[in-house]
Amino acid sequence: MKKLTVIGTAAILTAAVMFSGCAKKEGGNANAEQKVVRINFSTGSLCHAPVHVAMKLGLFDEELAAIGQRAEYVQVVEGGATLGEMIASGKVDAGYGLYATQLQAMENGLPISFTSGIHTGCTKYYVRADSDIYSAADLRGKTIGVPGLADSAVMNLKRKLLDEGIGVTADNNEVEFIAYASADLAIALNNGAVDVIGAHDPVATKGELAYGFRKILDTGTDEKFRSEYCCQQFVTHKLLKENPEGAAAVTRALQKAAAYVEAEPRAAAQLQIENDFVAGDLDFNAALLEELFYQPSRSLGKKTFEAAARQLQEAGVLKASTNIEKFIEDGYIELYGVPDGYVYDSATKTYSEVNGSRSSL
Repeated sequence: MKKLTVIGTAAILTAAVMFSGCAKKEGGNANAEQKVVRINFSTGSLCHAPVHVAMKLGLFDEELAAIGQRAEYVQVVEGGATLGEMIASGKVDAGYGLYATQLQAMENGLPISFTSGIHTGCTKYYVRADSDIYSAADLRGKTIGVPGLADSAVMNLKRKLLDEGIGVTADNNEVEFIAYASADLAIALNNGAVDVIGAHDPVATKGELAYGFRKILDTGTDEKFRSEYCCQQFVTHKLLKENPEGAAAVTRALQKAAAYVEAEPRAAAQLQIENDFVAGDLDFNAALLEELFYQPSRSLGKKTFEAAARQLQEAGVLKASTNIEKFIEDGYIELYGVPDGYVYDSATKTYSEVNGSRSSL
């Protein structure tokens, strides 16, 4: 039986145990107010396939209905409130995204904890074909275009640059990051405004094909990152305190959805296109989903979180004063009733639990 690790204080832990114990009773009481878990989703992002699959194949509904609860879906719209703002204002209970993008916000009080790794890869770094840059070791003194200064594309590259002995701290900064809208990154590189870009798929691969860029780093294949999860499942502290069974249910649902995408990338790509979640060509989208690794893992997700947190503190991204052990303990939790992951069998259309910690992919 897995242990329940919950953040914060004894009060939160006590509440979690109480709610876990009584949730089944509430689920069976027709007069009890039905609990709702609000789950974020967005459109236009290919790697959000597990969320789209869990919504449209009824995996969120199934897991929550089993404990007498239901799902509501809250869209994050480009140009509107950010995911962080929606979490802080209490409009989202659970969701999914690039974990490294949220690390500084979590240090500053964003009330979320991660519960499972969902997929690896999806971030790539490019130079023009005529560039004299061939690897991260060549980036000293260069300018790098990224989707945002707190984006995971920055966090990953800072970690890689540290390994190469290139300064990324405030008192020894040997590179410059410049933020662009994702759609403008390829243009900025092609026009020579930056030396390198870091982008997430499908923008990354589309830019490569359109302009003939040369890839110098791919988190899906690089030795440092290939066993690390870029996108992970999170739940809010409020949900953990008031409804730990709901937190576990949505985590299981998203793990199952990821396993489905791993086994059926073309079907997942078709589902996204048919439901207007993502535009594009089916063959192209399916090929990108197949390239990413969607086998979920809670244990490797935590190893990713821990490795990044420790190294980003060294890089000065996280404060030197932060208790990194507590940050890791609070930021990544193990929920009762959630396996390490799932595998989907396409022939039988069934899911099998994967248990036991994994050291690598």
